[in-house]
Amino acid sequence: MIVTISADIQAAEPEVEPEVRLFAPGYGELAFTAPPAGSYRLPILNDAKNATVLNATGQPIEFHQLFEHKYTLLSFMYTRCNDINGCPLTNVVFNRIRHQLRHNPELSNKLQFISMSFDPDNDTPEVIKAVSDVLNGHANHHQHSEVPKIAARADVEWLHLTAASEESLRPILNDYNQGVLKRLDASGKSSGNFSHILRVYLIDDNYKIRNIYSVSFLHPDIIINDVKTLLLEKNTNENQQIAASGQSDIHWGPGDNKQNYQSSSYTTRSVSIKARVGQPTDLLSLVQSPPLGLPKVPVPNNNKLSTAKIALGKRLFFDRRLSLNNTISCAMCHIPEQGFTNNELKTPVGFEGRSVRRNAPTLYNIAYFNTLHHDSRETSLENQIWQPLLAANEMAMPSLGWVVQKLVNLSDYQGLFEQVFNGAGISVKTIGQAIASYERTLLAADSAFDRWYFGQQKNAISLSAQRGFSLFTGKAQCSACHQVNNEYALFIDQQLHNTGVGWHRSMKKAPKFQRIQIAPGTFVNVKQSVIKKVSQGIIGDLGYYELTQDPADRWRYRTPTLRNISLTAPYMHDGSLSTLAEVVAFYNQGGIENDNLSPLIKPLNLTKQESADLVSFLTTLTASNIETLVSDAFAVPIGDVD
Repeated sequence: MIVTISADIQAAEPEVEPEVRLFAPGYGELAFTAPPAGSYRLPILNDAKNATVLNATGQPIEFHQLFEHKYTLLSFMYTRCNDINGCPLTNVVFNRIRHQLRHNPELSNKLQFISMSFDPDNDTPEVIKAVSDVLNGHANHHQHSEVPKIAARADVEWLHLTAASEESLRPILNDYNQGVLKRLDASGKSSGNFSHILRVYLIDDNYKIRNIYSVSFLHPDIIINDVKTLLLEKNTNENQQIAASGQSDIHWGPGDNKQNYQSSSYTTRSVSIKARVGQPTDLLSLVQSPPLGLPKVPVPNNNKLSTAKIALGKRLFFDRRLSLNNTISCAMCHIPEQGFTNNELKTPVGFEGRSVRRNAPTLYNIAYFNTLHHDSRETSLENQIWQPLLAANEMAMPSLGWVVQKLVNLSDYQGLFEQVFNGAGISVKTIGQAIASYERTLLAADSAFDRWYFGQQKNAISLSAQRGFSLFTGKAQCSACHQVNNEYALFIDQQLHNTGVGWHRSMKKAPKFQRIQIAPGTFVNVKQSVIKKVSQGIIGDLGYYELTQDPADRWRYRTPTLRNISLTAPYMHDGSLSTLAEVVAFYNQGGIENDNLSPLIKPLNLTKQESADLVSFLTTLTASNIETLVSDAFAVPIGDVD
């Protein structure tokens, strides 16, 4: 007898229970060597749907709330399962993963297991709590002697969930394509057992399903390498979250990922330069039709855009011959795969290793800024380029004429400017116009936030991120400077503010000793006097005051955009804050008190959960077309084309 009820397809109890003779690979060693982490990509298979479920204390909680900031292995199970290659297999594999990761906090802290019961009638919160306590090593095993003690340590968090009812469970099973067979005995009553196809879902921290493991492939070696592969995709900042589509060879973040470098177990994860491949895109059409969330692009009348002009500017942007010794290009500080900034250094390194005193700002959406540089010293992209070209600690070209003459003498530029500028050759004006034209096309939006706020897609961001946006525009007062309106959001106010960062950097007293890392897991304390002998001291920086000479303008800096903020660490004008969590904590404390502190900077009194919600919102501001812009950049020759 077979009875069908929605996702719970009920089947008659077979007369003879099949005997399991073969153990799944997950119980032993793989018959083949798992592909090395990072040697392949995991495409996005589908969205990990949200659902309201019950935790082990009976409290309602959402999948997306649990998925945030973690990689998740989600399994569907029931506690009474006795199929050795069914739910017990998942328990064994999860515990084997725990054991293998017990000395690898970099992975174990970023991974979690979630076991979701599809038997809510039996698997009540009390039942799953008892099971969870045993599997997490919390139970009193004298009181639960019938359950064997699990030896693996609970390094990876393991959550057990259930549903409020069978009715609330059905849409969850449907969303995850999880068919369940409820076995009935000869009289048509439930036998208490189920049949289901075992699937375990690997879900990234952007709510995307990246792999689905069946019995044959549910093995610790495969899963751990998959998680490592996803981590290699990410930027080194713990909150920089980008889900790659799996359809290109773009590498995100630094070429040599130093995450967990402070640990003695650190291993190098350098990426080959061969990963740098790309495909040109139509940047002009992007300007003509900006992504969702951005307004019309302001283009000056004396520098109208064209495909040829953009291409010339892009070529100049990546050409290292625009520096005195042919080593530094614009893209050496504004690195495409690092958010068109530099994730690896607080402040970039310029000509011959000389220090640059400020963090490299992102160039995404730079077309909308009324003023440029952290201190607003320039008013147009056409003029802005000359300061880094001529700065002795950046590209170190001796003069305007030197730049022009150098390009004139390069054979591969002969005739190009004349074609683009209607006969006008290489000049200060045309060089600035060409590079500005490329920079003006770096429009990055249509983020998850844009689809939720402007596109009215209710489930585009998590409830935590929605709460974060309410804080952003309310209690936290972020939108006072990072403005949002009904038609678009630039997340800037075109103003300058003193938050206390510049004051603290200038006025703080250096300690006698400085802790310095000399190798993975190895630190030494060095006298400040020794450091001064071998390094450059802190370069003075008074912000907008340097332009106006007005004491009220000391340590005032331009409001940066928050768009794509997950890609552009470190933060603040000096790169002094490494993570979004640190930035939120800084503003939560009210910045740093000083005489010129902006009146907008005040203690926020955010709770720990509110701070987490605010970070969650900020991570939704990553544009959907980032990969396209980076791929386009990767298609450009670097330096001397010969």
